[in-house]
Amino acid sequence: MLTIKDIARKAGVSQATVSRVINNTKTVKLETRKNIEKIIKELNYKPNPNAVMLGKKSVSAIGIAYSNYL
Repeated sequence: MLTIKDIARKAGVSQATVSRVINNTKTVKLETRKNIEKIIKELNYKPNPNAVMLGKKSVSAIGIAYSNYL
């Protein structure tokens, strides 16, 4: 599975820079932003939904534990 680490390695930048571009936060040089966006498009990168959920303060999943021991 493709990760931001792979995008960062190919772009020659940090994972934090890739994250800033993806989340459209912080200041990233226009040239760097365009290069990262180009690589994301070329590699057809899609964020992992589970990883995105870990970064949020609220979760939209429910866990259930079940045991058939009596």
